[in-house]
Order: sequence, then structure tokens, then C-alpha cells
Amino acid sequence: MEEFTVEEVIGYQVEIIRASGVEEDRGLEGRLLNPGNLDFVIAVGNRIPDPFERAAFMLHGIVTGHPFVQGNKRIAFLLAALILLRTPERYVIASSDAENNAFVRDVAGGDKTRKDVLDWLHVVVKRGR
Repeated sequence: MEEFTVEEVIGYQVEIIRASGVEEDRGLEGRLLNPGNLDFVIAVGNRIPDPFERAAFMLHGIVTGHPFVQGNKRIAFLLAALILLRTPERYVIASSDAENNAFVRDVAGGDKTRKDVLDWLHVVVKRGR
């Protein structure tokens, strides 16, 4: 399974922030609030062989650990989606944008555990083509 680097993840966050058009995002691309959390989540997550467990760990860890000044929920969801898509099965998160947003906000609010994230992924993920 393909591993992420910290630099790659920061690069994705920069792209997300630059593309957002949200005023509060301006100037915050690549800005880290808690770099140690990002290092930890990437290092540990890269060692998890099961793609669903890995996606759940990364999503939960980044959303709750808040390594970036801005865009944590967005980058966490993107990484989870990429982990699943990069499998031979090419899994996709098939739930609506509204459901995804609400779920990730619940994770950020402390209302969802990593097990909750894993269970949710098993429900909303479909095999790709």
C-alpha cells in the first residue's frame, strides 16, 4: 500500500486551501498548528495494513489532532478517500457531501470515536470500477 509523506500531505492541504475561496483560509496554506501530531498520524497510519482501519485512523487523528491552522477536516477526509481509492478494489466513499460534512464535523466535535469512523466507512464505502 502506498505510503504518505508529511510533505505530500502538506502539499494536499496547500492545494485545498488555495482552491477554497473562503476568506478565512487566505494565507493559511501549509501553516501547521501541531506538526508533531501530523508526523505521528502519518508515521503510525502508514504502518496500518488494512485500508479501512488506516483511513479511519488518519481521518480521526487529523480531525481531532488539528495539525493545521485551517483545513483539518477537509484534508483528513481527502486522505481517507485516497487511501481507499488507491486499493486494488478502488473503494469510493459513496455518501453525499452533506452526510460526509456532517459526519466529519461530528468527529471534530468529539462525538465520534475512531471505531465510529471505521464503522461509518464500512457502511458508506462502495467498491469502485
